[in-house]
Amino acid sequence: MKILHKKSKRLHEAVIELVQNEDWEIIEKSGQFEFNWRKEKKYLVHKIRIKLEDEILGLIALEDIPKEYRIHIRLIENSNKNKGTNKEYDFVAGCLIARSCQIAFEKEYDGFVSLKPKSELRGLYKKKYGFQYMGNLLYTELSNSEELIKKYLNDGK
Repeated sequence: MKILHKKSKRLHEAVIELVQNEDWEIIEKSGQFEFNWRKEKKYLVHKIRIKLEDEILGLIALEDIPKEYRIHIRLIENSNKNKGTNKEYDFVAGCLIARSCQIAFEKEYDGFVSLKPKSELRGLYKKKYGFQYMGNLLYTELSNSEELIKKYLNDGK
């Protein structure tokens, strides 16, 4: 998977992996994240970084809800340097969302992923990532989840 350095327009190889014990203090002290990520420790928390570099560019907390055959995105956040129009890297959140879809397929949930966005982000998730409305939640499944994986994890292939 690749993320785009906005200024240079160069693609960089990225990796997504589970947050390790030693990462929690780094996340907290970096000043790059607004949310209290320690509250998410009991869930599956993944980080994205550029391959061969240590800096965490984004985080996602996932909750497995097997009774409903879905993965729920509890929290997702780009580092401060990767937010807004002047962000350093693009595709960070897309890669994290696509990884959640991939996990939903691995668990045989047909790529079903849900999230409860802040009201101001509802349109973004629908327009940019193809999520659909389901009451207070948004969701993606099947072909849209496959497209997200193809676009963000498999470099469009």
